[in-house]
Amino acid sequence: MNAFLLASLLAMTSSLFWPNLLSLPILYVSLIALVASLVKRKLWAAGFIFGVCWMTSHALYYQSWIVNIQQKTANSSIIGEILAVDNNQYWQKITVELHQLDTHTSIAWWQPKITLYHSRSTTDFVPLKAGQEIAAEVKLKPAFASINPAGFNYARWLVAKSIIGRGKLISYELLENKPSYREAWLTNVVNLLQSYQYSGEMLALMSGDKRLFLQQHKQLYQQSGLGHLFVLSGLHLGIVAFWSWLLAKLLSVIFRIHHQAVPIIFSLVCCLAFCWLANWQLSMMRALLMYGCSMLFILLGNRRRVVWGLMFSALLILLIWPFSVYNNGFWLSYLAVAIVLVCLWLGPKNKLVMLVYIQLAIGLLMMPLQVLLFGLVPSSALMLNLVAVPLFSMVIVPSLLLLILFIGVDSRFTSYLMHFVDWLFSYLYSSLEWLNGSLSVGLSSSSVAIGLLLTLPLCTLLLMLYHERLHWVLLLLLLLPSSVRLSQERDSWGVYVLDVGQGLAVVVTHQGEALIYDTGPKFRSGFSYAQSVIIPLLRELRVQRVDSIVISHGDNDHAGGRKILEHNFPLAKRYYGRDERLPGAHCHGSKTWGKLELDFYLVDLGYGNNGSCVLKLNDGNTSVLLTGDIEQLTEQQLLKVGLRKVNIMLSPHHGSNSSSSTGFIRSLEPEVVIHSSGAFNRFGFPHPSVLERYAGAEQYITGRDGTIKLEIDDRSYQVYSYRYLKFSPWYQQIISW
Repeated sequence: MNAFLLASLLAMTSSLFWPNLLSLPILYVSLIALVASLVKRKLWAAGFIFGVCWMTSHALYYQSWIVNIQQKTANSSIIGEILAVDNNQYWQKITVELHQLDTHTSIAWWQPKITLYHSRSTTDFVPLKAGQEIAAEVKLKPAFASINPAGFNYARWLVAKSIIGRGKLISYELLENKPSYREAWLTNVVNLLQSYQYSGEMLALMSGDKRLFLQQHKQLYQQSGLGHLFVLSGLHLGIVAFWSWLLAKLLSVIFRIHHQAVPIIFSLVCCLAFCWLANWQLSMMRALLMYGCSMLFILLGNRRRVVWGLMFSALLILLIWPFSVYNNGFWLSYLAVAIVLVCLWLGPKNKLVMLVYIQLAIGLLMMPLQVLLFGLVPSSALMLNLVAVPLFSMVIVPSLLLLILFIGVDSRFTSYLMHFVDWLFSYLYSSLEWLNGSLSVGLSSSSVAIGLLLTLPLCTLLLMLYHERLHWVLLLLLLLPSSVRLSQERDSWGVYVLDVGQGLAVVVTHQGEALIYDTGPKFRSGFSYAQSVIIPLLRELRVQRVDSIVISHGDNDHAGGRKILEHNFPLAKRYYGRDERLPGAHCHGSKTWGKLELDFYLVDLGYGNNGSCVLKLNDGNTSVLLTGDIEQLTEQQLLKVGLRKVNIMLSPHHGSNSSSSTGFIRSLEPEVVIHSSGAFNRFGFPHPSVLERYAGAEQYITGRDGTIKLEIDDRSYQVYSYRYLKFSPWYQQIISW
């Protein structure tokens, strides 16, 4: 049975890297092979085939929901429960668990979800609340993600959350308007907390509800590497389990109850109550299953097999919620538990020293996984977590648990507690503001690779003092960093046309430096592609210096992140198109950048689109033209001033039919054309007529193909689509055009 368990988990985990899913005929053949393996008692083979078939069937089912939304042209009707609400001054963003989409209902245990935007500008606006059940008319698009070489992996996140679509809430009817007991309790807590400066932090840690969480506070915690402490997960459930077990143990001593099951059962009940407060969040339910299975093995007198209990809980989780394997919290939770078990096995005997030992080990050993999962972690995050995790575990969260118990019982004591926790957060926040200038590193950067080469032998030596066999495992791990390319080729240059939705952002790299052409949009929520994609990419590529920032014109989809980039790279030279929303340092003339010749074009035809700064990059063999949002009149003027043949170009104005005139295309004769257009954009870009006019060239669309990377050297160039790279996982390739 252990062989079946291990093989199943291995197969399910491998789905993270599958470039394709099994077709239905192969899936049927695999099911026959599964039955044959079970009959022959080939448990390893049976477990692996079962894991592959299980994940494939659910992935195909998830895809079928997305295809159904994509093929529908009219509005949809839904029935569902509101799971979460995110408010700002313009709209409500609500996450709905679907009970029915048109005539479709889910046959799987997991329920598909959609995210909807509920505009506050309507005269009949009534705010929705978590826990309400609605019947609504919605306008949906399929769930899709921008695919970029760095930054948050949104495509995997969508699958992990079972989100199949997003769109606009047109109209709705409440099916059940009576607030639940949890919502009534939350309303009372919100009324008590909202006068405190850090009420959002307190409410988030007590219930997972972020309605009071200020956006600027949230951003600072994320930038400091402490954002995970405010997302209820296995760490918080572990704190509840520990303190409730300790309380039950103390009561058992007082009342002379000597059965070990009493503290464990009491602790499980408290964890269950906390999951209810957290509205049964999936991360909490997973942690509860982990804890419950581990405690079951202890109660059965099988302490040495707690590891198998954890593995059994992992299989159980993936059977119930198969997409948990794509969730970062799933891996962080299991790694944390594994670190605790290793510390209990190899660590000191003194319990107080052991507690400190475990905290240090979790802070130190989880950092590489956090870098791997999240791409960038501030260099100060390790030290901050070594202080913050014990502070939250031993002081802040226990104080808030006491607050939960005494709300409505002792108003004076709860007031003291709220003042105390608010005071703690004020010192924490001011400290983080002071440390906010810390640097960040990426996993693939040479600094991390060299760090692994230096630290792994040290870890090996330390573990050899405790155990003879484990050092061989770590010695094998030394081979991994050798596969990391520690130096960039200096005689080549690269162009990244980033996937930033309906916008434009280009990063050009050359000799360890970068040029940025446009920034992509910034949204009213505060999200910016400059912060979430461009800056992480520069760090991932180990760019030493940003030489220039070029802003074609002032539209938000081109210049939304301008101030962010100029703040982060104050020494970069700046070039702007002619636009009243931009500074007056207009682009003009030519300059040399390494071996590249940069030619700037700015036609005097007014402001805005036709005032776009056009840039041509040329190494003597290959030329790339970046066109902004110029229209046909500007195209004619560019031909008059001598612009001629290029190898690669961006289609002007995202492929609008008001640009890309036939004469312009014939004069430039591009071999490759890239349309920076968002998937399912409301303008219908690139226009079919434009695609037809570029028929003689190889064409790419960022919304369809993801980031387009150009590798250019003295002899040739190569074009890569990040959505369809050789080893791109299946969940990045769901979208079709």
